[in-house]
Order: sequence, then structure tokens, then C-alpha cells
Amino acid sequence: MIATALLETLVVELVYLVGDIGRMNVVFKLYMQAWLLLTLALGTGLVALWNDQHKWTVRTQLIFQIPLILLVASALLFPLMGTTDKIHDRIDVNAPKTLDGMQYMQTSSYYDMGVVIPFGEDYAAIRWMQDNIQGSPVIVEGQAYEYRWGNRYTIYTGLPGVVGWNYHQRQQRAILQTNEVQNRVDAVDKFYMTDDLDYVRSFLKKYEVSYIVVGQLEQAFYPGGGLDKFAAQEGILWDEVYRNSETVIYQVRLP
Repeated sequence: MIATALLETLVVELVYLVGDIGRMNVVFKLYMQAWLLLTLALGTGLVALWNDQHKWTVRTQLIFQIPLILLVASALLFPLMGTTDKIHDRIDVNAPKTLDGMQYMQTSSYYDMGVVIPFGEDYAAIRWMQDNIQGSPVIVEGQAYEYRWGNRYTIYTGLPGVVGWNYHQRQQRAILQTNEVQNRVDAVDKFYMTDDLDYVRSFLKKYEVSYIVVGQLEQAFYPGGGLDKFAAQEGILWDEVYRNSETVIYQVRLP
């Protein structure tokens, strides 16, 4: 087991996945397995040594026990202090402590593109989708890049979107060596920004979109006149099925 673990740590120095962030994820995945194997093997060895102490001199036992106790005590600081830090690392101190992973949205907000985006409107709209949309129709929402408040409707409803989280989608298709994912991201951006209705119709048809989200994030990410088309084409290309202040959901009309 020790040999296998050491071999894994050697492999990541020689082999990595092309198209990923260098060796980062390869190291991350294989080192997890290496640490488990080392823990099992060395933990078993430690127990065996501890049980054999009666064969040693008192001086040898102390030389073994004192550093071991210090090492174990130091290691225990991590779960104790790390857990405390994690508990207090919250997006909002007023967020309720609950098993409901959406409750934080009712008290929290997010700053991006120079504006503060409260999560409350998205929370209510997502709840509406969860309660009222049947099946798995495709939805489209504004595209945010890595580690930002994006894909929130597809994440919390499970409904398919035109494109998922940009970087993860590109990672999972890195072997293709194409711009397929980025092309979809660009297509979503253009859909929200353009006033070319021919492009809008072709986009909706190509990706079989059934619902369109126009919320605070879309207004922050796509300033300009592109969003005006949604109110202008209401009742023509789509119907408004939900509105809460600045957040609107449209259902696309069948061709």
C-alpha cells in the first residue's frame, strides 16, 4: 500500500491531462488516493508499534511517545480550528442555520459588475420554477464566468440549460480540443445583447429553449438595449409567466 501510494505521487510528476490547469486536478485526484493508502498502512503500523512498546526500555518508549503525542495533538488542531473557521465562513452572518441549501438566498446578496444583486428575487423565481414547471424543458439564463453567481436556475432546479458552468464544461470536453463550449457561451451572450430577432428565433429553435430568465444578473451583465426586446416581443415570441419586481420569466411560444 505504501509503495502504491508513493508510485501515485511519482505518476503525477510525469503524467497530466492535456487541456486542464496544468497538473492541478491530476495531483488533486491521485493524491487523495495516495493519502488514504498511506493513512491505512501507516495507521496500522503505528498500532503495531504501540502494542510492542512493552518490549522496549522506558527511555525508548518515551522517545517514541513524546514526539508522537505532539504530532497527534498538532494534527488534531486542524479539525478543531478548521471546522470552527468553516462554520464562521458564511456569505451572510444572518443566513439561517438549516439543511435547506437555498435559505441563505433570502438574506444574502452578491456584488458583481459594479452592482449589488440581492438573491431574494432569484430565490422566489427559482421556487416558482420548482413548483410550476413540469418535465425537463431547456431554460436559458445569463452566462457568468468562473467562480461567479451563474447558472443559478439550472443548478437549483435541475433543468437543462443551453450551457453549463463554462470552465467545467470545457474541462470535461478538453480531449475534443474544440471551441464548442465557448461558442455556446458566446451564443448565450449574444442572445441577451442582440436586437436581431432573426438571430433570436434561430437561437431558440437551435437549442430548443422553452423558458427565458431575465433577472437582476442579466440586467447587470447585459446593459444596453438588448434586453428591451423581451418586453417588446411579449405575446409574440414568448409569454410572460412570472414576474417579481425586476425578475421576469418568459415561456417561449411554439413555432
